[in-house]
Amino acid sequence: MESIREVVAIDTTSWRDETGKILRKIGNECGDGASYQEVRAESYSMLEKRMGVSLKQRLTNKRRRMAEEGVCKSKRDKLNYLDIIAEDKKLIEGYMAIVKEMAIKYGVA
Repeated sequence: MESIREVVAIDTTSWRDETGKILRKIGNECGDGASYQEVRAESYSMLEKRMGVSLKQRLTNKRRRMAEEGVCKSKRDKLNYLDIIAEDKKLIEGYMAIVKEMAIKYGVA
């Protein structure tokens, strides 16, 4: 019961850290370190389906805009899907909901 409370209590200010912790727990629960990458990929896939977005396309567009603004390549290469999600409040809410559902599905909190 306490662990479910922790999952539900994720707030929008520390969502990156909190969702990362939950996904790491799910990855550890499912197996080795490679499982973490699979779990994170599953969360992105679910977000794209539910919210009707393409994170890959948004990331490409963001990198292109940054290149046009003269941002160095190393900084552009460091961008990831979480940075794209962070730009849109609806995506943040959707991602948090998906991670919470995954925590319940895999019995992790």
